[in-house]
Amino acid sequence: MMPARFAFVLAIAAAAADGCTGSSTAPSSGSSTTATLRADVTDPAGDTAVDARIAVAPDLIRATVTVTSQTLTFAVAFAAGTFNRDTTRVSALLDTDLNGSTGIRQIDGVGADYALLFNPTTGRVSISKADEAGCAARLACYTETASVPLQQVADGMQATVPLSSLGGADGRMTFEVNASALVAPLTPVLFDFLPDTNLAPARVQ
Repeated sequence: MMPARFAFVLAIAAAAADGCTGSSTAPSSGSSTTATLRADVTDPAGDTAVDARIAVAPDLIRATVTVTSQTLTFAVAFAAGTFNRDTTRVSALLDTDLNGSTGIRQIDGVGADYALLFNPTTGRVSISKADEAGCAARLACYTETASVPLQQVADGMQATVPLSSLGGADGRMTFEVNASALVAPLTPVLFDFLPDTNLAPARVQ
């Protein structure tokens, strides 16, 4: 059985093909977070997988998460020249309750409660909630609940997500990121992880 960490990226192709983006998210009215929380995590350049179908693999080098004023801003950066807006996809798995026994369990102990899918082709970031029962039945592990605009920046992309769309979380969480590329319309292939799979997950605090 494939590790759960891979389940979300393998489910993105259909959404990429049909343009499904969900609904926009209303401003938050939940958590009272005011202090700034942050994570800034780097990954070595040149550590991607190799696949002859992709000439230049997406190579993650940094993820920065900032939480303030009821919102979470999530940014990812790639090594220069490795981000292709037509084929690159990024998914971020978020353990918003810091409890590895809830959500979709990952091989590094993270219990992913939510997932973000960055799709530069549609210009949206989908927000999906863990579906533990569906995943246990070998169906979809995540259900899309909303989406927010994606902003492209130099060699990367970012999005701002209301905390209310993450179950009213206070912003403290662990997370992991993976980058994939579409080698065909319904065929994403994983190329890079941040942090690497032999390291502990990143933490926003």
